[in-house]
Amino acid sequence: MVCIALAFTACVKDLNTKPIDPNSSTSFNQDRMFTKCYACLAVIGQKGPGEDSDVEDIDAGTSGFYRTIWYCNELSTDEAWWIWDDAEAKQLNTTNWTGTNTMIRAIYTRLVLDIKYCNHYLTYASEDNDEEKYRKAEVRFIRALHFFYLMDMYLYAPFVTEDSNEFPHFIPRHQLYSWLVDELKELIVLLPDHRITKYRVGKAAAKLLLARIYLNADVYNAKNKAWIKRSALDNAIKYASQAIHDDGQHDLVTSPITTDSGFVYSAYQRLFMGDNHNDDVIKESLLQIYQDGLYAQSYASSQMLIAANRNPGMLPWGIEKEWHSMRTSPTLVDKFLNVSTLQNIDRETAKGMVYDEYHMPAQLKDDRAIFCSDGLNTGYKFTINGDMNLGDTKYMFNSWAGLKFTGVYSTASLPKYSPRQSKDWPDTDIPLLRLAEAYLIQGEAKARKSGNWNDALTDVNVLRDRANAPRLTTMTEEDMLDEWSREFWYEGRRRIDLVRFDRFFGPESDKYRYHWEGRMGKQDMPPAVNSPFFVSGTPEYMNWFPVPSEDKRSNPNYRTDVEGDPLNTYAAQGGDGYPY
Repeated sequence: MVCIALAFTACVKDLNTKPIDPNSSTSFNQDRMFTKCYACLAVIGQKGPGEDSDVEDIDAGTSGFYRTIWYCNELSTDEAWWIWDDAEAKQLNTTNWTGTNTMIRAIYTRLVLDIKYCNHYLTYASEDNDEEKYRKAEVRFIRALHFFYLMDMYLYAPFVTEDSNEFPHFIPRHQLYSWLVDELKELIVLLPDHRITKYRVGKAAAKLLLARIYLNADVYNAKNKAWIKRSALDNAIKYASQAIHDDGQHDLVTSPITTDSGFVYSAYQRLFMGDNHNDDVIKESLLQIYQDGLYAQSYASSQMLIAANRNPGMLPWGIEKEWHSMRTSPTLVDKFLNVSTLQNIDRETAKGMVYDEYHMPAQLKDDRAIFCSDGLNTGYKFTINGDMNLGDTKYMFNSWAGLKFTGVYSTASLPKYSPRQSKDWPDTDIPLLRLAEAYLIQGEAKARKSGNWNDALTDVNVLRDRANAPRLTTMTEEDMLDEWSREFWYEGRRRIDLVRFDRFFGPESDKYRYHWEGRMGKQDMPPAVNSPFFVSGTPEYMNWFPVPSEDKRSNPNYRTDVEGDPLNTYAAQGGDGYPY
C-alpha cells in the first residue's frame, strides 16, 4: 500500500496484540498503521462513511474527528445554528450540555482513541532510514494535534504516550501545555523541511500549531500559580513569523480564477471547493484533511459542511446531498454588516437583501461573506428576523445559509454540476491548518504585547486585501475578534477565540452576548430564560467541557484534586465543575 496516497481501506485489526519478537511480528504492518494515523483525521473507521466506526455507542456518521471538534467549537458559539432536533447539537447551541452529551463524549473518546493508534505506531515502527524517521515525526505531530484539542477542551486530560491498555492518569492542562511546547519544538527539528507529499506535514505545521498554543497560553495556564500573563506573546510572534516566512512551500492563495463561462471564483472561495487539492490552492494549507468522493467518504467532514447548509432548489453545489440542518446565526451575519466605519448596513436593511452566494460577497464588500439570502426554488425566504435581544429560535429555519464550503470545482461552468467522481460525496478537502492563521496570530500577539490594537492592522489587512475587503485604518479589540470570525467562520475554531477574548463564559463574558446560545436575554438580562444559568449567570467552568460522566465513574485514576484546580474549587462538582 502506498500510504502517501492515503488509501484508507486497510488497517491493523487488533491494536492490542503485541509481538513477542518485534523482528518476526506478523501483527504489525508499519505501512498500514502509518496510513491509519493519518486516516483517523478523515474517516470514521474501517468500512464506510456511516458504519463500523472506531467510536461505539454513537451515530457512526457523527463520530469522526473533524465533525466532533466542529460541533463543540462551532455550535456552542455565535456562528452556527443546528436546526434539526438532535439533542446533542441543541444542548451545545443552548448552553445546556452535561457530561452525558453524546458529542462531547464522542470527541473525548475519538481523541483518546486516535492517540492510542499513534502510540501503537510509535512503539513498534522502525526508523532505519530517513523516510521512516520522518514518518515517526509525522505521527508524533498527529498525536500532538490530538493532545492540543484535549488541552483546549478540558480542564485536565488523560495523558498516555506509550502503547498501554492501562487506565490513563490525568494531568492538568498547564502541564499538558508544557509537554506540547517541548514536543513541538523537538518536532520542528525532526520533521522534513518541506512536506513529502501534499497531505503529509512538514516543519511549518508544527510551527503554526506551536504559535497557536503560545497565543492561547494564558488560557491554558490560568490555574498555574507560577504563570506570568502575556509571557508567551513573543514566542507566538516568533513561530507565526516562521510559519509565514520559513517554508517556501506555503503561501496565501491570492489568485482568483475565471471559468470558461466567465464566472469568477475568488481566491478565498477556492480554498473551500471540490478541487482545493490543486497545487496552487493547497499551498495555503499546512495540514489538509484528505477527502475523496470514491475513496474517502465520510459524513463527518466536508460532506457535513456542504450538505447541512443546502436545500433543494439552491444553485448547484457539486453533489446531490442536501440536509437542510444548519443555518448561520444572525450574529455571524452581523460581522459583515457593520465593519468599523467602512460598512454600515443595519439589520433592517439587510433583511431586504436577497442574493445568492455568488453575488452576496460583492454586496457586503468582502469575498468571505459567502452567504445566501435568496430562497430561489427552495420554498423558503431566507432572512434574519428576530429581536437581537432575544434568544429566540423560531426564525432559525429562515436564517441566511452559510455556503462557504462547496463540492463545485473552480473549473465548472454554472449552473451545470461540476466535474466530480461521486454524486453523493465531495472531493472537497478540509484545510485544518492554513497559513492565514499565522497572520492573525502575529497581528494579535503584537497588539496584546504593546497594548495597542492598531499594531495588528498590517497583518489583518493582508487578509482583507486578499478578500477584496476595504482596509481597516484603526483597530479595537472587538475588531480583532470579529476579524477572526470573518476569516475562519465555520472552520471549527470559533470557541477557541471567544475563550481567549473572555467572551465565552465567566465573569467577563457578559460584555459579549449573542443569539440563542443560552446566555442571550432581554436587554441587560445575562442568560436566556431557557438557560439553566438564567438566575445564576454563566460559570467559568463552561469555558471547557466535562470529562464524560461514565469515564469519571469507571476510571479509578480519575482524580478531583489535580493541580489543574489548585484551590480544589471544583472537587465537589466532579473535579471540573460539572457533576458526575
